[in-house]
Amino acid sequence: MNVIVTGAAGHLGRLVAEQLLERLAPEQLILVTRRPEALRRLRATGVDVRYGDFDDPASLRDAFAGGDRMLLISTDAIGRRVRQHGAAIDAAAAAGVGHVVFTSIVNPVADNPTGANAWEPGKTETLLQQSGLAWTLLRFGSFAELVLPPAATAVQNGQLVTNNGRGRLVPISRRDCAEAAAVTLTTGGHAGRTYEITGPQALSASDLAELYSDLSRKPVKVLQLNDAMLNWVLMGIGTPMPFAWRLTAYGRAVRLGYFDVVDPAFERLTGRAPVSLRDVLVAQRADLLAVA
Repeated sequence: MNVIVTGAAGHLGRLVAEQLLERLAPEQLILVTRRPEALRRLRATGVDVRYGDFDDPASLRDAFAGGDRMLLISTDAIGRRVRQHGAAIDAAAAAGVGHVVFTSIVNPVADNPTGANAWEPGKTETLLQQSGLAWTLLRFGSFAELVLPPAATAVQNGQLVTNNGRGRLVPISRRDCAEAAAVTLTTGGHAGRTYEITGPQALSASDLAELYSDLSRKPVKVLQLNDAMLNWVLMGIGTPMPFAWRLTAYGRAVRLGYFDVVDPAFERLTGRAPVSLRDVLVAQRADLLAVA
């Protein structure tokens, strides 16, 4: 069985490749990326590294040739992702790939306040389900590693500024997401299944502030703002307007419960509990305190 990983030079793609090499021989692994030069180390182990660009569909059929299962990692090209993912699904079918696993998000629905960040993965899910290929959906919660920058800022300022309200998020580490993907790609029984891959605990803004305070041994208080005020604050400190809007929309989605999903799927797939946000931050404690 040969396994393809798209977006293999990215953060998640590299972690998935490492996990797959614990389960497959190097010659069974095909890594597809726009930047093959970034994967020289993996190529040296015997892994097949190939060029493929979702914006160049003609490059994909050869890139996917010989693969049996494929991990389609969602791209970060907001506004183009449905077209890109559709091209990848079509190329996988043309190349004879039998089963595609797609990395989506929890609650990928049209009314999710994160907008295209949610509905584009949701549309891709539909394309894949209608493709005629065997499929599996991995709906990831918020990446725990993305909590680190705002956590470090909160520690530095002694204040967690948020519009989350009483909403909760359930962080999951990228490494755990990679392990879930690797297990799904290398074991049977997953066709037609949707897995919510989330961390072990739902955390409110108050929970997060308490955690940051405990790890830093400095008091961190919560300052709740409305959406307009948070957007104004973010742009006031130099955050580009589109990114400020995305951060505000994410907080609104948390407040409205779109990321409050705790599911046992990860433990059922891997046989162990997911790593907690506390453990992720402890492992990166130096970065958490670097700006303090």
